[in-house]
Amino acid sequence: MDLSGNKDLLDRELVAFFASRNSPPEAIDLARNWAHEIAHTDKIVISGFHSPIERTVLDILLAEGCSVVVTLGRALYRKIPAHLQTAYDEGRVLFVSFRNYSRHSFSNSQLRNWATTSYASEIVFAPFDSTSQLSTLHFTLTLNSGDTPCRVL
Repeated sequence: MDLSGNKDLLDRELVAFFASRNSPPEAIDLARNWAHEIAHTDKIVISGFHSPIERTVLDILLAEGCSVVVTLGRALYRKIPAHLQTAYDEGRVLFVSFRNYSRHSFSNSQLRNWATTSYASEIVFAPFDSTSQLSTLHFTLTLNSGDTPCRVL
């Protein structure tokens, strides 16, 4: 595992957020509302921020001045993405890489998602279709998450 950014963010209360690339229409509004709510807490959102809804949540959190933990299914960025540079410079971003590969793949994204949940004290999903890859993650976490709350918005 490689880290870049404010490592102290891992010591805060982390909430994992997941959204499918192909979500039902109501998911975006629910995710936006949730992002605005979570922005007014001390919690830190940890996510790959890869799907369109996850990126929308990221944009809201950054605009609200929140810190985030970005988990990658690839090696750390050689250059910080422009839309994250200011927050990174302000110490509001931590990048966590679980694989030292240069490209995303299905297996890397699965590893990233499972590893992301291991850091979270709460796990939140935007609504997803039953055929989504997130369905398996949610089902397994719901059965085996122990004391970690897991819910769909």
